[in-house]
Amino acid sequence: MRLTELWLDTEFDRWREEVRAFLRAEMAPGNVSGHTDPGDLTGLDRDFERRHHQAAARRGFVAVSLPVADGGGGRSRAYKHVYDLEAAYHGAPSVDTGVTLCGFVLSRFGTDPQRARWLAPMVTGDTLGAIAYSEAGAGNNLAAIATTATRDAGGWVLSGTKSHVTGAHKAEVAVVLAVTDPGGPPRSSMTMFLVPLDAPGVQVVRRPTLNGWTLGEITFTQVRLDDHCVLGETGRGWSQVMAAVAAERGSLAYYGWAECWLGRLPVTMSGPERARLHASASRVRAFSQRLIDLELADAPVGYEASVVKVTATELLQDIARAAAAAAPPDERGWTAMFEEGPPYVYDALEAIHPTLSVGANETHRDMIAAALADRDLSAAPPLPDVGDDPVLAACATMAADARQVLALTAQHALSRPLYAKRVGEFQAAAHRFVDMAVAVEAMELTTGQAALVPAGPPRDYLASAAKVTANENLLDVVAGAHQLHGADGYYRDHPLAPYARRAWAAQAQAGTTAEHLDRLARLTTPP
Repeated sequence: MRLTELWLDTEFDRWREEVRAFLRAEMAPGNVSGHTDPGDLTGLDRDFERRHHQAAARRGFVAVSLPVADGGGGRSRAYKHVYDLEAAYHGAPSVDTGVTLCGFVLSRFGTDPQRARWLAPMVTGDTLGAIAYSEAGAGNNLAAIATTATRDAGGWVLSGTKSHVTGAHKAEVAVVLAVTDPGGPPRSSMTMFLVPLDAPGVQVVRRPTLNGWTLGEITFTQVRLDDHCVLGETGRGWSQVMAAVAAERGSLAYYGWAECWLGRLPVTMSGPERARLHASASRVRAFSQRLIDLELADAPVGYEASVVKVTATELLQDIARAAAAAAPPDERGWTAMFEEGPPYVYDALEAIHPTLSVGANETHRDMIAAALADRDLSAAPPLPDVGDDPVLAACATMAADARQVLALTAQHALSRPLYAKRVGEFQAAAHRFVDMAVAVEAMELTTGQAALVPAGPPRDYLASAAKVTANENLLDVVAGAHQLHGADGYYRDHPLAPYARRAWAAQAQAGTTAEHLDRLARLTTPP
C-alpha cells in the first residue's frame, strides 16, 4: 500500500487493484522493451500504444465512465479519475486516449452517426483522436483564434493553423474549433468540427519540445467539410469547449505522476527535504480525495477541479526541481523517457508542460477567484471528530483561525479602493487571495482526512503532514492577509492582530514543523 494513495470503499478499491495488476503487467520491462519512441509524449511507439489501448478497452478501463449507450461502463467519473492516476503512476500511454481527449464532446454533443463512426472505435482502442483548440497567436485566449470555417453551397471550407496539439501525428480525427461568424460576439461565433486528419488540405507537422517529444501543428488549407462534420450546434463551440475543459481539468493523472516521482527520489536527498515534499503531496492528495468524493456523490464539481490541477502540477515542479538538485553529479544528465539513466533533469523539464496544459495555471486561478467571489467564506465545512488526538486538535483550531482570516480579507481587504479600482480587481491581488483560499482548504481537508484513518503508519503520515500544512499555511494566510489589507492591518487594535499572534504561538503546539518533518522522514525514507 502506498502512503500517498487515496482511500476508496471496498468495491472501488477492488476495481483499483484490478487496474494496478493490469498496468503492472502491461508496463513490465520485458513488455516495453523494443517499443520506445522518444519523439512521442508517451515515450512509446504507436504499435505498443494501440495494443495497450485495445487491451485496456477489452477490460472496460478506457471508457469506464462513458454512458453504457456509448459502449462505456456507465460508472462515475471517479473511476476515470482513478484510472488516469494509476496509468500515469505506471507510465502507461492510456492516459491520453481518444476517449480521454475526444470522448466527452463526442458523447455529449455528437449525433448517432458521429458516435458510431468515431466514438465507437475509440472505446475499443482502435482509433485515436486529438483536440485542436489552441493557436500560436491566441494561447489560452480562445476568443482570439483565427481559424475560420466558411459556409458555402457544398458545406464548409476550413482554413487556419492549430498549434500545441497532443498526439496529432498518430490521431485519425481531430476536434477543431473554428470561427464561423467573424462579425459576431466571440462566445457565440465559434463552432466545433470533426475533421479526419487524412482529408485533402490537412497537413500535420511535428514540433519538438524541450524534452524531444513532439506536439502537432495542423494546417488546414481550404479543407472541405460537409454538415455531418459539425459537432454540436453551430455557434455553440465556446460553451462546448468550456464543458470539455471542465471535464478534463480534474484529471488525477498529475497526482499519479507526482506519486511516481516521489517514489524515485534520489537516495542522496535529505530526510527533511523528502519529508517536505511528502507534506506538499498530502495537500494535493486531500484535494484529489475531495474530487473523488464529489464525483461519487454525483455532486456538482466546479472550482475544485481547478484546485487539483493547479496544486498537482505545481507539486510536480517542486518534486522535479528538488530531485534534480539533490541528485549526485553523475545523475544530473538528461535522459529520455524509458531509456537507461537517471530521470531527474528530464522530469524537471517535463514539469513545465502540465502547468500550461488544459489552460495555464494563471487561467485556473482566475476561475477559482470568480467562483469564490460571492461565497460566504466564513462558513467552514464540518470536520470529522478528531477525538483526543492532540495533533489533529491543534490542526483543527489553526484551520478555524485561517478560515476567519480568509473571510476577514474577503469582506474588507479586497473591497478597499486602490488606484480608482478595488484591490480585488487587480489580478495579482486576486491570485494572492486564491492561494490563501487554497491554503485554508488544504488545512481543513488534510486534518479531516487524517481523522478518518485508523491508527497506524498511514494515520501517522497524514497527521504529521496535516500539522506541517497547518503550521506553514496558517503563516502564509496571515501574511497574505496583511499584504492585502495594507499597513492598516499591522496595528494592535486591528482585527488581524490576534490571529497573527496566535499563528506564531500555535507553531509549537502538538509538535513543531521540524518535529513532524522528522517523523515524515522516518516514514518515507527507504530502508
